[in-house]
Amino acid sequence: MIAIYIFIALGLLGFVTYFSPWLWRQHVMNSVARRVSERRMLVLTYDDGPSATLTPKILDLLEAHNAKATFFVVGKSARQHPDIVERIFEGGHDIGCHSEQHLNAWKTFPWRAVEDIEAGYHTLSRWLAADGKFRPPHGKMTLPTYFSVRRRGASVWWWTIDSGDTRQVLPKPNALENAVRKAHGGVILLHDLHMQSCPEKRDSFVIEATTALLALAKRESFVVASLKQLCL
Repeated sequence: MIAIYIFIALGLLGFVTYFSPWLWRQHVMNSVARRVSERRMLVLTYDDGPSATLTPKILDLLEAHNAKATFFVVGKSARQHPDIVERIFEGGHDIGCHSEQHLNAWKTFPWRAVEDIEAGYHTLSRWLAADGKFRPPHGKMTLPTYFSVRRRGASVWWWTIDSGDTRQVLPKPNALENAVRKAHGGVILLHDLHMQSCPEKRDSFVIEATTALLALAKRESFVVASLKQLCL
């Protein structure tokens, strides 16, 4: 009986250890949330792109407001649209790695998830240093993927406010603004991929949300910044 208890205890310990980066995430992003609130910063981040249709519209909008953002790029999309990644880079925006195939580390064999991260950095090496920023696909990390990223000296970033632009039912137009106002700023999760479900509606939501947040920043005197600027 004791052996069974020991086996169960070791199994639970292994489970908790394997998924322990989730606890680290909470600590890191709570610290980031305090920092952006104290400095009244609005950090716009866009995941899963670039897309041929949406990303250029976002870049046009950011340029019109002289604002910088952070794009966590998927390697396979970068290979399809290198000219758009080049435009992001030349525009002075932040670029981070979001892996090659956007594999969920919680649903993938650990060696495949690590390979996906390494492949992403390789594809993005034209625009991103080996220790460049990383955002886990789906926000999920395990101990192997954590060590893979930390081994190269890269910082890991999540978000403090989710725009909800990938939800089946999109949020109300002013919900995101209210969340940012209440938190006195934030690192905002948006997506610049061309989604399969209601693509035109979702693209419009992202553009309208970005426009509204830039207007809010001007009214409320938020500093619009990239993650690079947040770290200064």
